[in-house]
Amino acid sequence: MNKIKTLFFLILLGATFPVFSEITIDGVLDEKEWQEAQQLNDFFITNPFSLEPAPLDTQVLIYSDIKGLYFAFINAQEYDTRDRRLHRRDDLMHKFDRNVVVVDFDNKANTGYMLGVSLGDALIDFTITNESNLDGDWDGEWFAKTSESEEVWFSEFFIPWTMAPMNEQEGDKRTIGISVSREVRYLGNYFAFPKSTPQREKFLSTLHQIQVVKSNPSQLDFFPYAVANNDFIEDDSSFDAGAEVFYNNGKGGEITATINPDFGQVESDNVVINYSPRETFYSDKRPFFTQSQSLFDVSLNWYPGFEMYSIFHTRRIGGNPDYDCTNYSAAEGGSDELEAECEASQQSINDIDTAIKYTKLGETTDIGAFAAFEKDEDFSQGNDFFAFRALRHQGDQKIGYMVTHTQKDVIDRQATVNAFDYQYLPDNGLKVEHLTMMSSIDQEDSGFGSRTAVSYRPSKEIRYAAEVYYFDEDLNINDMGYLWRNDLLSYGVSVNYARTDFPKDSKINNRTYNFDIWDQNNSDHDNLNEFYTLFFRQSFKSTASLSVNIFAKAEGKDDEITRGSLIAPFIKTGSGANYEVDYRSPTYGAWNYNLGLQSEMDDFYAFKNHHKKISGGVTFTPKDNLRFWIRTHHHTSTNWLTRLGDNHYGTYAQTRTSLNFGTRWYPSQKQELQIKLEAVSFRNQEGKGWYVDGKGFLVSSNETENSINLGKIGFQIRYKYEIAPLSNFYLVYTRGGGYYFDDEAGTSKIFRTTWQEPEGNTFAAKIRYRF
Repeated sequence: MNKIKTLFFLILLGATFPVFSEITIDGVLDEKEWQEAQQLNDFFITNPFSLEPAPLDTQVLIYSDIKGLYFAFINAQEYDTRDRRLHRRDDLMHKFDRNVVVVDFDNKANTGYMLGVSLGDALIDFTITNESNLDGDWDGEWFAKTSESEEVWFSEFFIPWTMAPMNEQEGDKRTIGISVSREVRYLGNYFAFPKSTPQREKFLSTLHQIQVVKSNPSQLDFFPYAVANNDFIEDDSSFDAGAEVFYNNGKGGEITATINPDFGQVESDNVVINYSPRETFYSDKRPFFTQSQSLFDVSLNWYPGFEMYSIFHTRRIGGNPDYDCTNYSAAEGGSDELEAECEASQQSINDIDTAIKYTKLGETTDIGAFAAFEKDEDFSQGNDFFAFRALRHQGDQKIGYMVTHTQKDVIDRQATVNAFDYQYLPDNGLKVEHLTMMSSIDQEDSGFGSRTAVSYRPSKEIRYAAEVYYFDEDLNINDMGYLWRNDLLSYGVSVNYARTDFPKDSKINNRTYNFDIWDQNNSDHDNLNEFYTLFFRQSFKSTASLSVNIFAKAEGKDDEITRGSLIAPFIKTGSGANYEVDYRSPTYGAWNYNLGLQSEMDDFYAFKNHHKKISGGVTFTPKDNLRFWIRTHHHTSTNWLTRLGDNHYGTYAQTRTSLNFGTRWYPSQKQELQIKLEAVSFRNQEGKGWYVDGKGFLVSSNETENSINLGKIGFQIRYKYEIAPLSNFYLVYTRGGGYYFDDEAGTSKIFRTTWQEPEGNTFAAKIRYRF
């Protein structure tokens, strides 16, 4: 529909507004308040980042009262091109027709809230910190609905002032920062105002400022919960209950207290088999840790799936209990039986007694405090966790301080981490970030680490960046945080170029090139390796995409796999290369697919390892409220190398196959049924033994090694019913675990037996209700 028709339609719509006393969120813009609303009409293409005027007309209306903020979108779009599919909450992986609002209530660029609704009335809500870091673990209380006509489709948002804590501002009005955007699936584009996007490193500082009604209401929320569990393996049933209290004083302060808090997750973690020296990083979806948590977020997610560090990693709380079973031995006044009972009764999780969190948002300074106390187990004492955070915003600079402290009485350990962070973000395309962290642990040397990053955008097409990391060998933040590795000195530069100015008749939407050079050393300046990466991505107007990643490394040393061995601190490696290609198709009716290929060569001088991977997936959406998917990855390696002991290594012919398939059905807007299965077959045979000589070269021990054959499965059926916003009822069946096999096991036997011999087989009913 052209602009003249749109204007005529909007005038006609305005002329037919009846008089109502307040806005009802139903997607129908028939209230008189919309006639008084602020208007935004100028939208630009921000994905790809061409900044050209949007080809489809969009109008946004903004209204506020003492209850909250209201947004309305009027989206011109031909009826047959609209996407009405439903999706799970916070699904940013797939494309939909969607309207998105970002609000910075304090206008300080510290925290933004990104809220979106698709034409199918499915919601997304994310917090945004550090300018452009998205976190989808938070869920807020807000409302949105859509409706349609032949010419346009509408969306209507209501964001209560009590959704998030806000500071007090002087004057009769509140100044907030906003961004409004629109995703159009059939074009593969995002339109936005202002000319910014969270995909750029500078986002929150670019939000458009508006003045709205000043209102700072207080609110008290009470969340009791109850969970009934049945363990089919142990033939045991249990019941648990507790409560959380959230109080927002309306003046920027919020306190959260819990009694036997609801720390149970109803979403299963991904199935992972990890033999690497790196700890697997899992995000946290437990309700207490997602509310007002953005202030405590001092972390770096280098790319999806690779967390560099997190000063406060909430999954540590309620994790594996600490045990020292020698305290129950006969030598310590106990008995062999008591020591054996301690060894046999160790748990994988620790319950929580209480936890409390306080945040205070000021005009220029925000502060937060946190404490959590685990329960004592039969043979273990619970750990205590504490954190304090302060963040000051001054013009185009931010400076922050954070301290965490962990007390582990059962192993007589106390660990403290202090961190200082700084950010400088002027308007000339420059961005400077710095972090200094120091660890102090009883009976260990103090540790030090830092990161400095500088990026510069002279234009929207080009970005230059440089980073340097230094983590000494004594840095340890893992009692309450997460660190990929210590003993590291690494630095590098990168150049990114994006092209969007393709002719109108071109099939190409945008094209991106990225080139990186990295030099990695240990903290004693011993060179470990140099890395060179060229990444190319091209997206098409059909919504398909093609990406190619070429990675090369020089001769070097691997000091991670040796895990700090004093006998053999590193293994020498030759040059290597890795090539990856990935293609994602457009949607063909109800179908789309993706294909991926990878070939990687590693040289260990005594042998070479050739790793190959083929991956693929298919998605089928026969109805707007029903989706099926299947994804698979198949890996082979000629000489997979792993550590078996101190200066004891093995190589194996590896075959690894993973499957992920399931379905998601939405019987109504308030109901969701998901069935999901993840399975991994990990076969490593023809084992050969190796050790490392005094020069770092692998030498054959002429011994055979036992095979490593393992299966892992995670299966879940989950039904969710939304009673009201933030109030849900769940029924969850979970089955899975791991199982080891002998040499005769094939992939099908591994999958079959792992299913038949689960480590966990449970059913749970859970309700969490907000008063």
